[in-house]
Amino acid sequence: MIGVTLSLLLALSPAAVTEIPKNFLFTEREARVPLSPDDAAEQGYKISDRLTAPFELNPCGHRRAVDRGRTAARTISHWTTGPSESAEQLVLYRSPRAAHAALTGLRAEAARCARKGDPSAPTLKIQWRTTKVKAGDEAMGMGYRTRQDGNVDQTVTGVVARRGSALIIYRTDEGDYDPGRLTKNARKMAVKVCGLPGVC
Repeated sequence: MIGVTLSLLLALSPAAVTEIPKNFLFTEREARVPLSPDDAAEQGYKISDRLTAPFELNPCGHRRAVDRGRTAARTISHWTTGPSESAEQLVLYRSPRAAHAALTGLRAEAARCARKGDPSAPTLKIQWRTTKVKAGDEAMGMGYRTRQDGNVDQTVTGVVARRGSALIIYRTDEGDYDPGRLTKNARKMAVKVCGLPGVC
């Protein structure tokens, strides 16, 4: 009887997504178009489905993911000789609770590693911050500024949003710190991920 009940519960429970459809991310179609040699010298994309990839917003500088319960992930990064860098990342989890725990952990890391230096560049100081934004079920803006010899060297802006069992990240180093400008895509993706089975 217990076995029958367990089997019924498993059958009724939404299955965790183990694969993100091709071209699901907003930047993905463009990222998959082959570049001419001239264009490839000026810009490039990298697409990764590595499950252990660290978050694109990574205050403590982990080389591998430290969160738990991932079932699928896709990361698309873009660089130009401008120079500039941006990224779009989608990580799916076994449950909304696991996704919430990942977001909570990321917020804690932004506080724990808010101020740090680079041993290879003693005069370089990195300062992380978080701000409130609205997207999905819960979200936060986050990013950092680097200062060298008292001058701002680089500003990185990002937004992290959770919808159901999905975590969505957008990051750019263009412009001043302003997570609000990234929430449009975060909100759109928060709607789109609900089309995947078991996410919402």
